[in-house]
Amino acid sequence: MVTQPSLVGAVATARVLGTIALLVGLVTSLTALMGGTAGLGGPVLAVLAVLLFGVPFAWVSVARRAWYRTRLEAATPAPQGSPVIAREDTFEAVSRPLTVPVVIGLGLGVLIASTTGVPAGLALAGAGSGLLWQAQWLAREERKRGTWLLCPHAPLRPAPDDPALALYQQVPFYTAPAQLADARS
Repeated sequence: MVTQPSLVGAVATARVLGTIALLVGLVTSLTALMGGTAGLGGPVLAVLAVLLFGVPFAWVSVARRAWYRTRLEAATPAPQGSPVIAREDTFEAVSRPLTVPVVIGLGLGVLIASTTGVPAGLALAGAGSGLLWQAQWLAREERKRGTWLLCPHAPLRPAPDDPALALYQQVPFYTAPAQLADARS
């Protein structure tokens, strides 16, 4: 018997992931941005910072929009019987599996910034900002349609034999009545 994976709000998931990425990226860049530039001049550091932040931001907020739009257009009603994670539980459900990667990312980012002077975390901050930008757009689309957009809540590393692996890789969007989201809040 194949059980349906849990569903979680798509907007809330994008907000959680964007916020975590933005904060980790900024914290790991602080060493370089607070004077530990390892000899990089001001103009070089400024251009590097703009590129490190700007390219990921543009990719996630502009180029990735088609990916979101495709899933939005193909959204179907949530499968009957699929468990839905309540809005108030979304942050914990999405962020808890990221604890170890966040700690590793913080350590690596600080190490890179302090040894090279390159604020490499700005790339992660740019991607996180782009995700937050996408979350705002997705929330507007959700309001226009009067639905609650859901997506599968995938584990950080699904097992190769996980029956829902193909679903996790497709990342489809599902819809549920907006009242369901309000009732769960």
